[in-house]
Amino acid sequence: MKTSLLLALGAVTLAAAGCATQTTHNGTNTYILDGLVTVKKGYFADPPPTTFSSDTTQWFGHGDPSGTSISILDDAFEFNNY
Repeated sequence: MKTSLLLALGAVTLAAAGCATQTTHNGTNTYILDGLVTVKKGYFADPPPTTFSSDTTQWFGHGDPSGTSISILDDAFEFNNY
């Protein structure tokens, strides 16, 4: 009973956190779970100096850069495609 109550409370909390999309002059930002994961499209800016970042074109080849940036844990980790 307690486990199902905790799972239901967790599901309600995640649903309430939701996600938001914001269109800016350099692209579109989507915030998932109140900024826990952020997806930025058309974003070619350098990551903050306190962020562990990685350029995915070095992992998977040099296709056409999309400018997509995925940050996790409020910019603690960032994966870029540019």
